[in-house]
Amino acid sequence: MGRVDPITLAVVRSNLISIANGMQETAFRCGVTPYVYEIMDCCFSILDEEMGVIAQSHGMLLFLGSLGPAVKNCVAAIGKENLEPGDIVLSAHPNVTGAHTNDALVFSPFFYRGKLFGYAATKSHWLDLGAKSPFPTDSTSIFEEGLRIPPLKLYRKGVLQQDIWEIVKSNSRAPDMVWGDLQAQIAGCRSAEKGLTELLDKYGEASVRPCIQEIYNYSERMIRSEIEKIPDGVYCAEDYLDDNGIDLKQLLPVRLAIQVRGSDLTMDFTGSAPEQKSPMNGLLITTLSACRVAVKALLAPDLPGNEGFNRPIQVIAPEGSIVNSSPGAPSFLYAWVAQLILGLVNHALHRVLPQQVPALSGADVVCEGFEGRDPQTGKYWGAITPCVIGQGGDALSDGESYLNPLSAGACRNTPAEVLESAYPIRVERVELVEDSGGPGRHRGGVASRTAFRLVAPASFFCIIEKGKTPHWGLFGGKKGLRNYALVQSQRKGTFEVLKHPGIALDEGDRVVVAAGGGGGYGDPLDRDPEAVRTDVLERYVSPEGARRDYGVVLFRDAGTLHIDADATAQLRSDLRAKTAGGNQA
Repeated sequence: MGRVDPITLAVVRSNLISIANGMQETAFRCGVTPYVYEIMDCCFSILDEEMGVIAQSHGMLLFLGSLGPAVKNCVAAIGKENLEPGDIVLSAHPNVTGAHTNDALVFSPFFYRGKLFGYAATKSHWLDLGAKSPFPTDSTSIFEEGLRIPPLKLYRKGVLQQDIWEIVKSNSRAPDMVWGDLQAQIAGCRSAEKGLTELLDKYGEASVRPCIQEIYNYSERMIRSEIEKIPDGVYCAEDYLDDNGIDLKQLLPVRLAIQVRGSDLTMDFTGSAPEQKSPMNGLLITTLSACRVAVKALLAPDLPGNEGFNRPIQVIAPEGSIVNSSPGAPSFLYAWVAQLILGLVNHALHRVLPQQVPALSGADVVCEGFEGRDPQTGKYWGAITPCVIGQGGDALSDGESYLNPLSAGACRNTPAEVLESAYPIRVERVELVEDSGGPGRHRGGVASRTAFRLVAPASFFCIIEKGKTPHWGLFGGKKGLRNYALVQSQRKGTFEVLKHPGIALDEGDRVVVAAGGGGGYGDPLDRDPEAVRTDVLERYVSPEGARRDYGVVLFRDAGTLHIDADATAQLRSDLRAKTAGGNQA
Protein backbone atom coordinates (compact mmCIF):
# COMPACT_ATOMS: atom_id res chain seq x y z
CA MET A 1 0.00 0.00 0.00
CA GLY A 2 1.35 3.43 -0.92
CA ARG A 3 1.67 6.35 1.42
CA VAL A 4 -1.67 7.72 2.58
CA ASP A 5 -2.06 11.49 2.39
CA PRO A 6 -2.46 12.64 6.03
CA ILE A 7 -5.11 15.24 5.21
CA THR A 8 -7.22 12.73 3.31
CA LEU A 9 -6.69 10.22 6.12
CA ALA A 10 -7.95 12.68 8.75
CA VAL A 11 -10.99 13.62 6.68
CA VAL A 12 -11.92 10.01 5.87
CA ARG A 13 -11.48 8.90 9.49
CA SER A 14 -13.68 11.72 10.77
CA ASN A 15 -16.30 10.92 8.14
CA LEU A 16 -16.38 7.26 9.13
CA ILE A 17 -16.80 8.11 12.81
CA SER A 18 -19.53 10.59 11.90
CA ILE A 19 -21.34 7.90 9.89
CA ALA A 20 -21.21 5.49 12.85
CA ASN A 21 -22.52 8.14 15.22
CA GLY A 22 -25.20 8.98 12.67
CA MET A 23 -26.40 5.37 12.80
CA GLN A 24 -26.94 5.77 16.52
CA GLU A 25 -28.64 9.16 16.25
CA THR A 26 -30.99 7.82 13.59
CA ALA A 27 -31.96 4.87 15.78
CA PHE A 28 -32.51 7.10 18.82
CA ARG A 29 -35.01 9.13 16.84
CA CYS A 30 -36.80 6.02 15.55
CA GLY A 31 -36.81 3.82 18.66
CA VAL A 32 -40.11 3.24 20.42
CA THR A 33 -38.96 2.06 23.84
CA PRO A 34 -36.74 3.77 26.42
CA TYR A 35 -34.29 0.88 25.95
CA VAL A 36 -33.20 2.68 22.77
CA TYR A 37 -34.01 6.36 23.08
CA GLU A 38 -33.29 6.86 26.80
CA ILE A 39 -31.23 4.03 28.27
CA MET A 40 -29.25 3.63 25.02
CA ASP A 41 -28.89 -0.12 25.53
CA CYS A 42 -27.55 -0.51 22.00
CA CYS A 43 -24.53 0.05 19.76
CA PHE A 44 -23.64 0.65 16.10
CA SER A 45 -20.54 -0.05 14.02
CA ILE A 46 -19.23 -0.05 10.48
CA LEU A 47 -17.29 -3.23 9.69
CA ASP A 48 -14.98 -4.05 6.82
CA GLU A 49 -15.33 -7.03 4.51
CA GLU A 50 -13.52 -9.28 7.00
CA MET A 51 -15.70 -8.02 9.89
CA GLY A 52 -13.04 -5.79 11.41
CA VAL A 53 -14.35 -2.66 13.16
CA ILE A 54 -13.75 0.42 10.99
CA ALA A 55 -15.62 2.88 13.20
CA GLN A 56 -18.09 2.71 16.04
CA SER A 57 -20.58 4.96 17.75
CA HIS A 58 -20.88 5.75 21.39
CA GLY A 59 -22.97 3.11 23.09
CA MET A 60 -22.95 -0.05 25.17
CA LEU A 61 -19.24 -0.86 25.23
CA LEU A 62 -19.61 -4.59 25.79
CA PHE A 63 -21.78 -4.72 22.66
CA LEU A 64 -19.31 -2.74 20.56
CA GLY A 65 -16.41 -5.07 21.24
CA SER A 66 -18.52 -8.08 20.24
CA LEU A 67 -20.03 -6.90 16.95
CA GLY A 68 -17.16 -8.05 14.73
CA PRO A 69 -17.02 -11.66 16.01
CA ALA A 70 -20.84 -11.88 16.09
CA VAL A 71 -21.23 -10.75 12.47
CA LYS A 72 -18.40 -13.10 11.47
CA ASN A 73 -20.36 -16.02 12.96
CA CYS A 74 -23.48 -15.03 11.04
CA VAL A 75 -21.67 -14.58 7.74
CA ALA A 76 -20.01 -17.97 8.17
CA ALA A 77 -23.44 -19.56 8.69
CA ILE A 78 -25.15 -17.82 5.77
CA GLY A 79 -22.21 -17.68 3.38
CA LYS A 80 -20.67 -14.44 2.19
CA GLU A 81 -21.48 -15.43 -1.38
CA ASN A 82 -25.19 -15.55 -0.50
CA LEU A 83 -25.41 -11.95 0.70
CA GLU A 84 -27.09 -9.42 -1.60
CA PRO A 85 -27.90 -5.70 -1.58
CA GLY A 86 -31.01 -5.00 0.50
CA ASP A 87 -30.51 -7.98 2.82
CA ILE A 88 -31.01 -7.54 6.55
CA VAL A 89 -29.59 -10.33 8.69
CA LEU A 90 -30.98 -11.01 12.16
CA SER A 91 -29.73 -13.23 14.97
CA ALA A 92 -30.56 -13.54 18.65
CA HIS A 93 -28.68 -16.71 19.53
CA PRO A 94 -26.24 -16.53 22.48
CA ASN A 95 -23.56 -18.76 20.96
CA VAL A 96 -23.66 -16.76 17.74
CA THR A 97 -23.93 -13.21 19.03
CA GLY A 98 -22.21 -13.52 22.41
CA ALA A 99 -25.27 -12.09 24.16
CA HIS A 100 -28.53 -13.23 25.67
CA THR A 101 -31.57 -13.65 23.47
CA ASN A 102 -33.00 -10.19 24.13
CA ASP A 103 -29.85 -8.55 22.68
CA ALA A 104 -30.64 -8.80 18.98
CA LEU A 105 -27.92 -8.49 16.35
CA VAL A 106 -29.01 -6.81 13.11
CA PHE A 107 -26.73 -6.04 10.18
CA SER A 108 -26.78 -5.31 6.48
CA PRO A 109 -24.08 -6.06 3.92
CA PHE A 110 -22.94 -2.90 2.14
CA PHE A 111 -22.18 -3.15 -1.56
CA TYR A 112 -20.45 -0.40 -3.51
CA ARG A 113 -20.77 -0.59 -7.28
CA GLY A 114 -21.76 -4.22 -7.05
CA LYS A 115 -18.91 -5.32 -4.79
CA LEU A 116 -19.12 -6.13 -1.07
CA PHE A 117 -17.35 -3.37 0.88
CA GLY A 118 -18.36 -4.14 4.46
CA TYR A 119 -21.26 -4.21 6.90
CA ALA A 120 -23.43 -1.87 8.92
CA ALA A 121 -24.06 -3.63 12.24
CA THR A 122 -26.02 -3.00 15.40
CA LYS A 123 -26.99 -4.78 18.58
CA SER A 124 -29.87 -3.65 20.77
CA HIS A 125 -31.80 -4.96 23.78
CA TRP A 126 -35.38 -5.88 22.87
CA LEU A 127 -38.18 -5.67 25.40
CA ASP A 128 -39.22 -9.32 25.20
CA LEU A 129 -38.56 -12.51 23.27
CA GLY A 130 -40.60 -14.90 25.37
CA ALA A 131 -38.30 -15.80 28.26
CA LYS A 132 -39.94 -17.09 31.45
CA SER A 133 -39.52 -13.59 32.91
CA PRO A 134 -37.95 -10.32 31.71
CA PHE A 135 -34.69 -11.36 33.38
CA PRO A 136 -34.80 -15.06 34.31
CA THR A 137 -32.21 -15.01 37.07
CA ASP A 138 -33.04 -18.60 38.07
CA SER A 139 -33.15 -20.31 34.67
CA THR A 140 -31.58 -23.77 34.50
CA SER A 141 -32.04 -24.28 30.77
CA ILE A 142 -31.43 -22.15 27.69
CA PHE A 143 -35.02 -22.96 26.72
CA GLU A 144 -36.27 -20.83 29.62
CA GLU A 145 -34.44 -17.78 28.30
CA GLY A 146 -36.51 -16.90 25.27
CA LEU A 147 -36.60 -17.47 21.53
CA ARG A 148 -33.20 -18.21 19.99
CA ILE A 149 -32.95 -16.88 16.46
CA PRO A 150 -30.16 -18.38 14.33
CA PRO A 151 -28.54 -16.23 11.63
CA LEU A 152 -31.15 -15.64 8.94
CA LYS A 153 -32.24 -13.08 6.41
CA LEU A 154 -35.20 -11.16 7.79
CA TYR A 155 -35.19 -9.07 4.61
CA ARG A 156 -34.12 -10.47 1.23
CA LYS A 157 -33.22 -7.80 -1.31
CA GLY A 158 -35.25 -5.34 0.71
CA VAL A 159 -38.34 -7.56 1.05
CA LEU A 160 -39.53 -8.58 4.52
CA GLN A 161 -39.81 -12.33 5.01
CA GLN A 162 -43.18 -12.21 6.68
CA ASP A 163 -43.14 -15.83 7.87
CA ILE A 164 -39.93 -15.23 9.84
CA TRP A 165 -41.36 -12.13 11.43
CA GLU A 166 -44.52 -14.01 12.39
CA ILE A 167 -42.39 -16.50 14.32
CA VAL A 168 -40.68 -13.66 16.21
CA LYS A 169 -43.97 -11.88 16.76
CA SER A 170 -45.64 -15.01 18.14
CA ASN A 171 -42.88 -15.44 20.73
CA SER A 172 -42.99 -11.95 22.22
CA ARG A 173 -45.24 -10.44 24.87
CA ALA A 174 -44.70 -7.03 23.24
CA PRO A 175 -44.38 -7.61 19.48
CA ASP A 176 -45.24 -4.03 18.51
CA MET A 177 -42.43 -2.70 20.71
CA VAL A 178 -39.98 -5.25 19.34
CA TRP A 179 -40.98 -4.35 15.78
CA GLY A 180 -40.49 -0.65 16.45
CA ASP A 181 -37.00 -1.04 17.91
CA LEU A 182 -36.04 -3.48 15.13
CA GLN A 183 -36.99 -0.84 12.57
CA ALA A 184 -34.85 1.68 14.47
CA GLN A 185 -31.87 -0.65 14.11
CA ILE A 186 -32.57 -1.11 10.40
CA ALA A 187 -32.86 2.65 9.95
CA GLY A 188 -29.41 3.00 11.53
CA CYS A 189 -27.99 0.49 9.05
CA ARG A 190 -29.62 2.25 6.11
CA SER A 191 -28.19 5.59 7.22
CA ALA A 192 -24.71 4.01 7.25
CA GLU A 193 -25.18 2.70 3.71
CA LYS A 194 -26.12 6.18 2.55
CA GLY A 195 -23.18 7.81 4.31
CA LEU A 196 -20.68 5.26 3.03
CA THR A 197 -21.92 5.66 -0.53
CA GLU A 198 -21.47 9.43 -0.34
CA LEU A 199 -17.98 9.03 1.15
CA LEU A 200 -16.86 6.58 -1.53
CA ASP A 201 -18.38 8.63 -4.32
CA LYS A 202 -16.45 11.69 -3.15
CA TYR A 203 -13.03 10.20 -2.36
CA GLY A 204 -13.03 6.96 -4.33
CA GLU A 205 -12.61 3.42 -3.14
CA ALA A 206 -8.93 3.50 -4.10
CA SER A 207 -8.37 6.25 -1.52
CA VAL A 208 -10.74 5.10 1.23
CA ARG A 209 -9.53 1.50 1.51
CA PRO A 210 -5.88 2.46 2.17
CA CYS A 211 -7.10 5.01 4.72
CA ILE A 212 -8.94 2.28 6.61
CA GLN A 213 -5.81 0.12 6.73
CA GLU A 214 -3.76 3.06 7.97
CA ILE A 215 -6.39 3.75 10.66
CA TYR A 216 -5.93 0.18 11.86
CA ASN A 217 -2.14 0.35 11.68
CA TYR A 218 -1.97 3.66 13.53
CA SER A 219 -4.22 2.36 16.31
CA GLU A 220 -2.13 -0.79 16.59
CA ARG A 221 1.08 1.25 16.86
CA MET A 222 -0.44 3.43 19.57
CA ILE A 223 -1.70 0.56 21.73
CA ARG A 224 1.50 -1.45 21.29
CA SER A 225 3.59 1.52 22.34
CA GLU A 226 1.58 1.73 25.56
CA ILE A 227 1.80 -2.01 26.24
CA GLU A 228 5.59 -1.84 25.81
CA LYS A 229 5.76 0.63 28.70
CA ILE A 230 4.51 -2.10 31.06
CA PRO A 231 7.37 -4.25 32.39
CA ASP A 232 7.32 -7.78 31.01
CA GLY A 233 5.76 -10.17 33.48
CA VAL A 234 2.59 -11.85 34.68
CA TYR A 235 0.05 -9.82 36.66
CA CYS A 236 -2.71 -11.65 38.50
CA ALA A 237 -5.97 -10.78 40.20
CA GLU A 238 -9.17 -12.46 41.32
CA ASP A 239 -12.60 -11.25 42.25
CA TYR A 240 -15.95 -12.84 42.98
CA LEU A 241 -19.49 -12.81 41.67
CA ASP A 242 -22.03 -12.72 44.50
CA ASP A 243 -23.86 -15.88 43.41
CA ASN A 244 -25.11 -17.73 40.36
CA GLY A 245 -28.74 -16.62 40.59
CA ILE A 246 -29.95 -19.89 42.16
CA ASP A 247 -27.52 -20.76 44.95
CA LEU A 248 -27.52 -17.36 46.61
CA LYS A 249 -24.88 -18.26 49.21
CA GLN A 250 -22.01 -19.39 46.97
CA LEU A 251 -19.45 -16.84 45.75
CA LEU A 252 -18.02 -17.53 42.28
CA PRO A 253 -14.32 -16.78 41.67
CA VAL A 254 -13.05 -15.28 38.43
CA ARG A 255 -9.26 -15.42 38.10
CA LEU A 256 -7.11 -13.57 35.60
CA ALA A 257 -3.41 -13.71 34.75
CA ILE A 258 -2.21 -11.03 32.32
CA GLN A 259 1.09 -11.81 30.62
CA VAL A 260 2.92 -8.87 29.08
CA ARG A 261 5.67 -9.71 26.64
CA GLY A 262 6.99 -6.79 24.65
CA SER A 263 3.97 -5.28 22.89
CA ASP A 264 1.81 -8.40 23.18
CA LEU A 265 -0.69 -9.01 25.93
CA THR A 266 -2.29 -12.37 26.80
CA MET A 267 -5.20 -12.61 29.24
CA ASP A 268 -5.68 -16.05 30.80
CA PHE A 269 -8.77 -16.96 32.85
CA THR A 270 -7.62 -20.45 33.80
CA GLY A 271 -8.74 -21.30 37.32
CA SER A 272 -12.04 -19.40 37.18
CA ALA A 273 -15.25 -21.00 38.41
CA PRO A 274 -16.70 -23.78 36.26
CA GLU A 275 -19.77 -23.31 34.11
CA GLN A 276 -22.89 -22.94 36.24
CA LYS A 277 -26.26 -24.71 36.09
CA SER A 278 -27.79 -21.27 36.09
CA PRO A 279 -27.87 -18.15 33.88
CA MET A 280 -24.63 -16.77 35.39
CA ASN A 281 -22.50 -18.01 32.51
CA GLY A 282 -20.24 -15.84 30.40
CA LEU A 283 -19.98 -16.18 26.62
CA LEU A 284 -16.65 -16.25 24.82
CA ILE A 285 -17.42 -13.33 22.50
CA THR A 286 -18.34 -11.04 25.37
CA THR A 287 -15.36 -12.17 27.46
CA LEU A 288 -13.20 -11.19 24.49
CA SER A 289 -15.07 -7.90 24.21
CA ALA A 290 -14.61 -7.11 27.91
CA CYS A 291 -10.86 -7.70 27.66
CA ARG A 292 -10.57 -5.46 24.60
CA VAL A 293 -12.64 -2.69 26.16
CA ALA A 294 -10.71 -2.77 29.44
CA VAL A 295 -7.28 -2.60 27.78
CA LYS A 296 -8.24 0.24 25.45
CA ALA A 297 -9.87 2.20 28.29
CA LEU A 298 -6.62 1.99 30.27
CA LEU A 299 -4.07 2.55 27.54
CA ALA A 300 -5.75 4.61 24.81
CA PRO A 301 -8.96 6.10 26.20
CA ASP A 302 -9.03 9.20 23.99
CA LEU A 303 -8.64 7.55 20.59
CA PRO A 304 -11.64 6.35 18.54
CA GLY A 305 -12.11 2.59 18.67
CA ASN A 306 -11.37 0.32 15.72
CA GLU A 307 -9.95 -3.10 14.89
CA GLY A 308 -6.33 -2.00 15.22
CA PHE A 309 -6.58 -1.84 19.00
CA ASN A 310 -7.53 -5.52 19.16
CA ARG A 311 -4.50 -6.93 17.35
CA PRO A 312 -2.07 -7.22 20.30
CA ILE A 313 -4.61 -8.86 22.64
CA GLN A 314 -5.01 -12.62 23.03
CA VAL A 315 -7.54 -14.24 25.38
CA ILE A 316 -7.43 -17.70 26.93
CA ALA A 317 -10.85 -18.66 28.29
CA PRO A 318 -11.21 -22.39 29.01
CA GLU A 319 -14.38 -23.87 27.54
CA GLY A 320 -16.79 -25.04 30.19
CA SER A 321 -15.81 -22.24 32.56
CA ILE A 322 -17.85 -19.30 33.78
CA VAL A 323 -16.14 -17.04 31.22
CA ASN A 324 -16.71 -19.40 28.26
CA SER A 325 -19.74 -21.57 28.81
CA SER A 326 -20.47 -24.47 26.49
CA PRO A 327 -23.05 -24.20 23.68
CA GLY A 328 -26.58 -24.49 25.01
CA ALA A 329 -25.78 -23.51 28.60
CA PRO A 330 -28.14 -20.97 30.20
CA SER A 331 -26.47 -17.57 29.91
CA PHE A 332 -29.00 -14.81 30.43
CA LEU A 333 -26.76 -13.10 33.01
CA TYR A 334 -23.68 -13.25 30.77
CA ALA A 335 -23.11 -9.49 30.99
CA TRP A 336 -22.56 -9.56 34.75
CA VAL A 337 -19.60 -11.89 34.25
CA ALA A 338 -18.19 -9.47 31.67
CA GLN A 339 -18.70 -6.50 33.98
CA LEU A 340 -16.61 -8.16 36.64
CA ILE A 341 -13.85 -8.78 34.07
CA LEU A 342 -13.59 -5.04 33.40
CA GLY A 343 -12.71 -4.36 37.01
CA LEU A 344 -10.53 -7.45 37.22
CA VAL A 345 -8.25 -6.19 34.44
CA ASN A 346 -7.79 -2.96 36.37
CA HIS A 347 -7.02 -4.81 39.59
CA ALA A 348 -4.41 -6.98 37.88
CA LEU A 349 -2.56 -3.98 36.43
CA HIS A 350 -3.00 -1.36 39.15
CA ARG A 351 0.52 -1.63 40.57
CA VAL A 352 2.21 -1.15 37.18
CA LEU A 353 -0.30 1.47 35.99
CA PRO A 354 -1.02 3.43 39.18
CA GLN A 355 -1.72 6.66 37.30
CA GLN A 356 -4.27 5.08 34.97
CA VAL A 357 -6.13 2.57 37.13
CA PRO A 358 -8.95 3.87 39.35
CA ALA A 359 -10.44 2.11 42.35
CA LEU A 360 -13.46 -0.02 41.60
CA SER A 361 -16.66 1.79 40.71
CA GLY A 362 -20.08 0.66 41.86
CA ALA A 363 -19.18 -2.19 39.48
CA ASP A 364 -22.64 -3.00 38.22
CA VAL A 365 -25.37 -1.59 36.03
CA VAL A 366 -27.64 -2.19 39.07
CA CYS A 367 -30.31 -3.44 36.73
CA GLU A 368 -33.84 -3.76 37.98
CA GLY A 369 -37.28 -3.11 36.62
CA PHE A 370 -40.97 -3.81 36.56
CA GLU A 371 -43.48 -5.51 34.28
CA GLY A 372 -47.23 -5.90 34.23
CA ARG A 373 -50.47 -5.29 32.39
CA ASP A 374 -51.68 -1.75 31.92
CA PRO A 375 -54.87 -1.45 34.02
CA GLN A 376 -56.45 0.80 31.40
CA THR A 377 -55.58 -1.03 28.17
CA GLY A 378 -54.67 -4.52 29.33
CA LYS A 379 -51.47 -4.35 27.25
CA TYR A 380 -48.18 -5.76 28.48
CA TRP A 381 -45.58 -3.26 29.64
CA GLY A 382 -42.03 -3.64 30.87
CA ALA A 383 -39.48 -1.14 32.08
CA ILE A 384 -35.85 -1.39 33.11
CA THR A 385 -35.02 1.25 35.72
CA PRO A 386 -31.20 1.07 36.08
CA CYS A 387 -29.75 3.11 38.91
CA VAL A 388 -26.36 4.75 38.60
CA ILE A 389 -23.31 4.32 40.78
CA GLY A 390 -20.29 6.19 42.09
CA GLN A 391 -17.01 5.94 40.21
CA GLY A 392 -13.79 4.91 41.94
CA GLY A 393 -11.25 7.52 42.99
CA ASP A 394 -7.98 7.65 41.07
CA ALA A 395 -4.47 9.07 41.32
CA LEU A 396 -5.56 12.58 40.35
CA SER A 397 -9.08 13.11 41.58
CA ASP A 398 -12.15 11.94 43.46
CA GLY A 399 -14.50 9.56 41.70
CA GLU A 400 -17.47 11.10 39.96
CA SER A 401 -20.88 10.56 41.50
CA TYR A 402 -24.05 9.46 39.71
CA LEU A 403 -22.48 7.97 36.59
CA ASN A 404 -22.93 4.67 34.80
CA PRO A 405 -20.10 2.12 34.96
CA LEU A 406 -17.68 1.42 32.13
CA SER A 407 -19.59 -1.60 30.85
CA ALA A 408 -22.62 0.53 30.14
CA GLY A 409 -20.59 3.10 28.25
CA ALA A 410 -22.98 5.78 27.02
CA CYS A 411 -25.99 4.10 28.61
CA ARG A 412 -28.12 6.16 30.96
CA ASN A 413 -30.70 5.67 33.63
CA THR A 414 -34.32 6.31 32.67
CA PRO A 415 -35.49 9.81 33.69
CA ALA A 416 -38.27 9.93 36.24
CA GLU A 417 -40.42 11.95 33.83
CA VAL A 418 -40.24 9.19 31.21
CA LEU A 419 -41.01 6.43 33.70
CA GLU A 420 -43.97 8.27 35.18
CA SER A 421 -45.46 9.23 31.81
CA ALA A 422 -45.06 5.80 30.21
CA TYR A 423 -45.62 3.34 33.07
CA PRO A 424 -47.66 3.03 36.30
CA ILE A 425 -44.60 3.96 38.38
CA ARG A 426 -43.87 6.98 40.57
CA VAL A 427 -40.32 7.97 41.40
CA GLU A 428 -40.65 9.32 44.93
CA ARG A 429 -37.05 10.37 45.40
CA VAL A 430 -33.57 10.19 43.90
CA GLU A 431 -30.73 11.14 46.21
CA LEU A 432 -27.02 10.77 46.83
CA VAL A 433 -26.11 8.71 49.88
CA GLU A 434 -23.96 10.24 52.59
CA ASP A 435 -20.80 8.29 53.59
CA SER A 436 -21.19 5.89 50.66
CA GLY A 437 -18.09 6.81 48.66
CA GLY A 438 -15.04 4.80 49.67
CA PRO A 439 -12.79 6.89 51.94
CA GLY A 440 -9.40 7.71 50.46
CA ARG A 441 -6.92 10.45 49.70
CA HIS A 442 -9.18 10.73 46.69
CA ARG A 443 -12.69 9.73 47.70
CA GLY A 444 -14.87 7.36 45.72
CA GLY A 445 -17.95 8.81 44.07
CA VAL A 446 -21.01 8.56 46.27
CA ALA A 447 -23.86 6.11 45.77
CA SER A 448 -27.39 6.91 44.67
CA ARG A 449 -30.65 5.82 46.27
CA THR A 450 -33.88 5.73 44.24
CA ALA A 451 -37.36 5.03 45.62
CA PHE A 452 -40.08 3.71 43.28
CA ARG A 453 -43.78 3.37 44.17
CA LEU A 454 -46.24 1.38 42.07
CA VAL A 455 -49.58 2.91 41.15
CA ALA A 456 -50.83 -0.42 39.76
CA PRO A 457 -49.97 -4.07 40.48
CA ALA A 458 -46.74 -5.21 38.82
CA SER A 459 -43.86 -7.62 39.15
CA PHE A 460 -40.41 -6.45 40.27
CA PHE A 461 -37.27 -8.13 38.93
CA CYS A 462 -33.63 -7.37 39.57
CA ILE A 463 -30.08 -8.43 38.76
CA ILE A 464 -27.72 -6.78 41.22
CA GLU A 465 -24.08 -7.70 41.73
CA LYS A 466 -21.49 -6.41 44.20
CA GLY A 467 -24.00 -6.69 47.01
CA LYS A 468 -21.69 -9.01 48.94
CA THR A 469 -18.17 -8.48 47.67
CA PRO A 470 -16.43 -5.11 48.23
CA HIS A 471 -16.11 -2.20 45.85
CA TRP A 472 -12.37 -2.30 46.51
CA GLY A 473 -10.16 0.71 47.01
CA LEU A 474 -6.51 1.05 46.02
CA PHE A 475 -3.31 1.94 47.86
CA GLY A 476 -4.99 2.22 51.23
CA GLY A 477 -8.36 3.46 49.95
CA LYS A 478 -11.46 1.87 51.48
CA LYS A 479 -14.45 0.17 49.91
CA GLY A 480 -17.60 1.97 48.80
CA LEU A 481 -21.20 1.23 49.75
CA ARG A 482 -22.51 -2.03 48.28
CA ASN A 483 -25.43 -2.42 45.85
CA TYR A 484 -28.84 -3.76 46.93
CA ALA A 485 -32.61 -3.35 46.60
CA LEU A 486 -35.10 -3.11 49.45
CA VAL A 487 -38.65 -4.27 48.73
CA GLN A 488 -41.37 -2.76 50.92
CA SER A 489 -44.53 -4.80 50.35
CA GLN A 490 -47.78 -4.29 52.21
CA ARG A 491 -48.48 -8.04 52.12
CA LYS A 492 -44.99 -9.54 52.19
CA GLY A 493 -43.15 -7.17 54.48
CA THR A 494 -39.78 -5.51 53.97
CA PHE A 495 -36.84 -7.51 52.70
CA GLU A 496 -33.61 -7.13 50.73
CA VAL A 497 -33.04 -8.70 47.33
CA LEU A 498 -30.12 -8.88 44.90
CA LYS A 499 -31.35 -11.21 42.16
CA HIS A 500 -34.93 -12.25 41.52
CA PRO A 501 -36.88 -13.09 38.34
CA GLY A 502 -40.08 -11.50 39.58
CA ILE A 503 -41.79 -10.52 42.84
CA ALA A 504 -45.52 -9.81 42.60
CA LEU A 505 -46.27 -6.42 44.14
CA ASP A 506 -49.44 -4.45 44.74
CA GLU A 507 -50.46 -0.90 44.10
CA GLY A 508 -48.74 1.29 46.68
CA ASP A 509 -45.78 -1.03 47.27
CA ARG A 510 -42.32 0.51 47.17
CA VAL A 511 -38.85 -0.56 46.05
CA VAL A 512 -35.76 1.36 47.19
CA VAL A 513 -32.56 0.71 45.22
CA ALA A 514 -29.09 1.62 46.46
CA ALA A 515 -26.49 1.82 43.69
CA GLY A 516 -23.11 1.59 45.35
CA GLY A 517 -20.28 4.04 45.85
CA GLY A 518 -16.83 3.86 44.29
CA GLY A 519 -13.77 2.72 46.16
CA GLY A 520 -11.29 5.22 47.56
CA TYR A 521 -7.74 5.79 46.29
CA GLY A 522 -4.90 6.30 48.77
CA ASP A 523 -4.87 6.62 52.54
CA PRO A 524 -7.92 8.56 53.81
CA LEU A 525 -5.73 10.14 56.51
CA ASP A 526 -3.79 11.88 53.71
CA ARG A 527 -6.88 13.63 52.37
CA ASP A 528 -6.77 17.40 52.54
CA PRO A 529 -8.87 18.37 55.59
CA GLU A 530 -10.36 21.23 53.59
CA ALA A 531 -11.60 18.73 51.01
CA VAL A 532 -13.22 16.75 53.82
CA ARG A 533 -14.89 19.92 55.13
CA THR A 534 -16.25 20.58 51.64
CA ASP A 535 -17.54 16.99 51.46
CA VAL A 536 -19.43 17.55 54.71
CA LEU A 537 -20.91 20.80 53.42
CA GLU A 538 -21.99 18.98 50.23
CA ARG A 539 -23.40 16.14 52.39
CA TYR A 540 -21.18 13.57 50.66
CA VAL A 541 -19.65 12.82 54.08
CA SER A 542 -21.24 13.16 57.52
CA PRO A 543 -19.44 14.92 60.39
CA GLU A 544 -19.18 11.52 62.07
CA GLY A 545 -17.72 10.02 58.88
CA ALA A 546 -15.20 12.86 58.65
CA ARG A 547 -13.93 11.97 62.12
CA ARG A 548 -14.17 8.19 61.79
CA ASP A 549 -12.82 7.73 58.24
CA TYR A 550 -10.60 10.75 57.68
CA GLY A 551 -9.54 11.80 61.17
CA VAL A 552 -10.88 15.32 60.59
CA VAL A 553 -12.50 17.12 63.54
CA LEU A 554 -15.04 19.78 62.62
CA PHE A 555 -16.99 22.30 64.66
CA ARG A 556 -19.52 25.02 63.98
CA ASP A 557 -19.11 28.63 65.03
CA ALA A 558 -21.71 31.24 64.21
CA GLY A 559 -23.24 28.88 61.67
CA THR A 560 -19.95 28.28 59.83
CA LEU A 561 -18.21 24.89 59.67
CA HIS A 562 -14.55 24.97 60.71
CA ILE A 563 -11.66 22.53 61.01
CA ASP A 564 -10.13 22.03 64.45
CA ALA A 565 -6.53 21.79 63.22
CA ASP A 566 -4.96 20.68 66.50
CA ALA A 567 -7.59 18.06 67.24
CA THR A 568 -7.36 16.80 63.65
CA ALA A 569 -3.58 16.41 63.81
CA GLN A 570 -3.85 14.52 67.11
CA LEU A 571 -6.66 12.26 65.91
CA ARG A 572 -4.85 11.41 62.69
CA SER A 573 -1.69 10.60 64.66
CA ASP A 574 -3.69 8.33 66.95
CA LEU A 575 -5.42 6.59 64.02
CA ARG A 576 -2.12 6.02 62.22
CA ALA A 577 -0.59 4.57 65.36
CA LYS A 578 -3.61 2.32 65.85
CA THR A 579 -3.40 1.14 62.24
CA ALA A 580 0.34 0.48 62.53
CA GLY A 581 -0.22 -1.46 65.76
CA GLY A 582 -2.93 -3.52 64.14
CA ASN A 583 -0.69 -4.33 61.18
CA GLN A 584 2.11 -5.45 63.52
CA ALA A 585 -0.28 -7.67 65.43
